[in-house]
Amino acid sequence: MLAYVSLWSADLLALGEAVDALGPHVAGFHIDVFDGHNVRELLFGPDLVAALARRTPALLDVHLNCAEPDYWVDRFAEAGAGMITVQSSPCDDVRETLSRIARCGAVPSLGLELHEPVSLAVEHLDLVRRVLVMGTEIGVKGVGLDPQVPDRVRSLVAARAGAMTPVVVDGGIRRHTVPVLAEAGADGVVPGSLVFGVGSPLDNVRAINDLAPGCRAADAPAFWHGS
Repeated sequence: MLAYVSLWSADLLALGEAVDALGPHVAGFHIDVFDGHNVRELLFGPDLVAALARRTPALLDVHLNCAEPDYWVDRFAEAGAGMITVQSSPCDDVRETLSRIARCGAVPSLGLELHEPVSLAVEHLDLVRRVLVMGTEIGVKGVGLDPQVPDRVRSLVAARAGAMTPVVVDGGIRRHTVPVLAEAGADGVVPGSLVFGVGSPLDNVRAINDLAPGCRAADAPAFWHGS
């Protein structure tokens, strides 16, 4: 089970040490961007992404939870984002936004919110190279996985057919939910507190693979590592 580790849960005064230790063992680092509008919180900007890009060769997976994602796509791509995720609702034309991400040289990823039907993601599979299924409401920490998410993952995995677009779940990632999501067909998860909460972050990342054996970071397609 691939882990895109969320830096929102890390010690923000020790991000350099965290990415040094975990970089070779994860699929990437998930960086949430909140602008106080789409999500009532402020979190992370292009300067942080640029600093991380100088520090680690690992994929920087930027999730734009902001009111004007089109404004920010170029900025984060230039800063070093290897993958950029947007939701359809804040975009004037989500297909154009996804195409713009690709033109900027980043991997286009579509976020699927809890209230959105799986069919919304399916209609854009031709443009995306990952679907990020939200396991909780966006911008909420410490909440359990929505019980409908495993079935949503199953439906998306079945619908992608030959496209084989990776399906990753963000939110509600716990020791007991990782095996459930793996069984449903998820290719990866975005763990935060599961990695940084208690104990050694590196041991916790390795434990995610033990909870759901199979695909690991070393087995991921090259673009998942930003190459």
